[in-house]
Amino acid sequence: MRGKAKGEKRGLKEKMRNFRIVLAGPQSSGNVGSVARAMKNTGFSRLALVNPCDYMNNEAWSMACKADDVLKNATVHTDLRECAKDSGLIVGTTRRMGRGRYPVMTLKEAAPKMLEMGRKNTVSILFGREDRGLLNDEIPLCDMLVEIPTAPEYPSLNLSHAVFIVCYELFGLTEERAPVVVAASSMEKERMYVHMERALRALGYGEQGGEYLLTAIMRSFKRLFGRTGLMQKEINMLRGIFTQIEERTR
Repeated sequence: MRGKAKGEKRGLKEKMRNFRIVLAGPQSSGNVGSVARAMKNTGFSRLALVNPCDYMNNEAWSMACKADDVLKNATVHTDLRECAKDSGLIVGTTRRMGRGRYPVMTLKEAAPKMLEMGRKNTVSILFGREDRGLLNDEIPLCDMLVEIPTAPEYPSLNLSHAVFIVCYELFGLTEERAPVVVAASSMEKERMYVHMERALRALGYGEQGGEYLLTAIMRSFKRLFGRTGLMQKEINMLRGIFTQIEERTR
């Protein structure tokens, strides 16, 4: 029995090793410690902190309990884009809705795709500040937006609770087998989006007061491709099409 338990732990750690939990601007050291504990409860170990508060204190270590290894090994960054640049999939969590925050998937809808992508790609899951969440200028970094349904009378979740719910949903799906998809990197996708916008402008989008239309179209395409998880060969195919558009519109 003891040997089996060790094997199960190794298997779970292997399944979760490509997932990175990213806290953008966490304001409470206690929350950072609680997040580390929630992660270890569900087999996650990679924690990244972007412009965090001073979290290396007794409150954080106390709330982390026996997840001090997760807390100790957390990486610290000053830029969110730089932190997630190696990701095959960037998932943003959001409670607020708005013009730039759609489409938004429920966690149950998004989790199978996240797990599928996490088999062969780094998946960064972004959580925002305790008081404001992810900022509007951070949302465009995300390939996919996810919400955790809550009671409308009081929808706000504690940061560590939100992290635990997301991690637990993925943890519960670890036994489900999904086809392996090796996604293109975030950098390659960004280059493709730049190329796509250039091709759309060559077709006349963005002219004569249509700049908002072009912005909306680009945002929708990013969400669409973010949900599917583009492979490098698919990006190459799309960029070939964009090149043909540019050449034929000159």
